[in-house]
Amino acid sequence: MKNPAAVRSGITAELLLEVFDLPVSFHRCLVPITGGVTAALMLSQAIWTTQTIEPAASGWFSRSQEQWTDETGLTRWEQETARRALRRAGFVEEKLVGMPAKLWFRVRPEAVWRALQAHSAALHR
Repeated sequence: MKNPAAVRSGITAELLLEVFDLPVSFHRCLVPITGGVTAALMLSQAIWTTQTIEPAASGWFSRSQEQWTDETGLTRWEQETARRALRRAGFVEEKLVGMPAKLWFRVRPEAVWRALQAHSAALHR
């Protein structure tokens, strides 16, 4: 049975399914090592993307600013700040390839793992 209030307001289960896209999630444990939610979200998405690419790519994948926005909801400025933090921490490598240049990314899982271990050890002292 439909909720009468929902029907009067025009909000139905069908409408909600059309409006809401896939949720964006991230690994909470990355927040303290990346310095914030935005960088943790971008790194989480990069890790997920890395898991979906062919092994022959050696971990490299390309994403445009628009694709990052579509996938994460991050604005251009949020992306640039997050990318800068991830590069400085050594968690992500970037390179420009081709003409016009496309930006390619690669997660450095060993650096992420070391930072997670160090953070965990610091918590348990």
